[in-house]
Amino acid sequence: MITDKVFKKKILISNKLGLHARAAAKFVKTTSRCVSKILVKKGNKIVDGSSILGLMTLAAKKGSEIQIIGKGNSARKDVESILKLITNNFGEEEPLNEAKVNEKFYNGIGVSPGVAIGKCYLSEKDKLDYRKYTIKKRDVKQEIARFDKAVKDSIEELKIIIKKSSKRLLTKNNEMNFIFEAHIQMLKSSSLVKDSRKQIQKKLINAEAAIEEELKKHEQTFKNLNDDYFRERFDDVEDICKRLINCLQTDKKKKKKTSNNKNLVIISKNFSAAEIMSINRNSIAGLVSAYGGPEGHFSIVARSLSIPTIVGIKGLIENVRDGDEVVLDGDQGLLVLNPRAQTKIKYKNKHNEIKSQSDKLNLFKNIYPKTKDKRKIFIEANVDDYSDAKQAISKGINGIGLYRSEYLYMNRKKLPTEEQEFQMLKKTLILLQKRFLTIRTLDIGNDKHAEQIDKLVGPSQNPALGLRAIRLTLAFPDIFKKQISAILRANYHGNIRIMLPMVSHLYELEAAKKIIKQVHKELLNKKVKVKKKLPPIGVLIETPAAALISDILSKHCDFFAIGTNDLVMYTLAIDRGDDNVASIYDPAHLSVLKLIKMSKDSAERNGIPVSVCGEMAGDSLFSSFLIGLGIDTLSMSTSRILRSKQFIQNLNFCDAKKLCDKIFKETNYGKIKKILSDFSNNIKNQQII
Repeated sequence: MITDKVFKKKILISNKLGLHARAAAKFVKTTSRCVSKILVKKGNKIVDGSSILGLMTLAAKKGSEIQIIGKGNSARKDVESILKLITNNFGEEEPLNEAKVNEKFYNGIGVSPGVAIGKCYLSEKDKLDYRKYTIKKRDVKQEIARFDKAVKDSIEELKIIIKKSSKRLLTKNNEMNFIFEAHIQMLKSSSLVKDSRKQIQKKLINAEAAIEEELKKHEQTFKNLNDDYFRERFDDVEDICKRLINCLQTDKKKKKKTSNNKNLVIISKNFSAAEIMSINRNSIAGLVSAYGGPEGHFSIVARSLSIPTIVGIKGLIENVRDGDEVVLDGDQGLLVLNPRAQTKIKYKNKHNEIKSQSDKLNLFKNIYPKTKDKRKIFIEANVDDYSDAKQAISKGINGIGLYRSEYLYMNRKKLPTEEQEFQMLKKTLILLQKRFLTIRTLDIGNDKHAEQIDKLVGPSQNPALGLRAIRLTLAFPDIFKKQISAILRANYHGNIRIMLPMVSHLYELEAAKKIIKQVHKELLNKKVKVKKKLPPIGVLIETPAAALISDILSKHCDFFAIGTNDLVMYTLAIDRGDDNVASIYDPAHLSVLKLIKMSKDSAERNGIPVSVCGEMAGDSLFSSFLIGLGIDTLSMSTSRILRSKQFIQNLNFCDAKKLCDKIFKETNYGKIKKILSDFSNNIKNQQII
């Protein structure tokens, strides 16, 4: 591990003439002000940073990579002063021809970090090109056969995608496969397919035209429903229709190939899950979507695949062509079209630094983090299934802070049996080896649906505020009892905590506890293998109502977990999946921060532990604030675990407490965001590795 006595940093030379005599002289002048010894390395050659001739013998031209090495107590500070000189091109002016490059900047929302430098590739999905024409009656049978072949080919494509999905071990792996399997079922038996055949026969039109008519009919139907879930289901219908048309067109036109190209930045109006999984990962540098928000389905999958991604960039698709050069910054949500050479070098330096950091982050796999002043912080993971848990354990976690039980229920014709749920949990608990698994009881409703439960509940005009989560399980106690029975049986093989979602009233908590105790008693009476003591029962604080009565709830449960994703949504009245307002979905709003503090203080007064399991937990912009409040358990996406450990190791708890005090004295939103950002960046700049 690098200490302050030895600090190294790589950088690309970006000025036009490279490390020539004048540049070397300025380098040496800067070195003369350094306290530490400065060395410069290019390839296998190392020279003294205080020697002009030595520097010139490196023959470092524009684009050459060199490494600055500092040895001494102020090594970091000295190296960074030299890096600044190089980044500023040794004070040389930008060449005139560079200034003429028509560089354009587009701002969106960065949803998956990283830098991509490459060529634009406009998604095939957005550019379907086909003829609509009438056919003769005698050709109907042949056209239907052509349509049926496209259906069969589409199903085979989806089966291949499912295999790819399983191999990649996505954070949302199970959910992805459920979606693709649902697409297969729709292709096998839905009215969409049946009615397309009827359109061919009745209107004597070609298969493409029939599919388009069915798509338009479904679009109108879905538009008339004020239901987010059904709007999302239309995206599935649209994806299936476009897949069918592409299969029909396979023999008629040559598709663009991505396999032989590298460093492509794929641009689309709106990516589907299937399209992401169809991508050749070796060819792709980044993804850009005109629509979407940070917590949307596509964004979560992009993070799982670690592909630098920006969403919500309007006006880009109309202004780019295949092959245009771009730079994508997933951290800042910035896309640069036709970047200047200087811009490319700047971002190549950033890309190299990120890669170097990624390699070093693996050192944190076996580290359980403490702040600089020795406060332990427990890192847990948010998972969907066994494979997610396995991946999280490889990163070195204290437990599972959020196990989303609903994914076993989704996209299947029948509800899972108690035995299926028991076996799933048992397998994961054995893997955890006595670490705690916090299971969120069935959270179906809003953006997650199960076919059999939808039939019981019926459509809702506003499912986010409807019969979901704890409300649903209390309305259908038999479903809840079956799940609780599986949980209590599985708990015999490990350590489970039961977390109740979307509690807004004390009576909901009390009613759920009553059912849990009843099921436990029945299992004991039947001599089923369960622990005599009930597992801890906690509340997921994700509504303003729960936060505002947290002082009452904390007296009646064993722990709190704060679900910041929904808490932000309900507090700010913002649908995080709505493109029109996704950009103002911001956890830094003072109301959200105050509700988190209120919940934490209530838990502390009544002696129960509290954790955070939303996206804020793994975001360095907010983790300092959460730790400063005294929250010592953070549960996050697996992809954020190692970087969070690194960040915490460089954080001082006392400084984090002062940060909280400073924030709560402020009333201006912009200033609060700047305080958080400055604090986070300062910690990152101090990071040892």
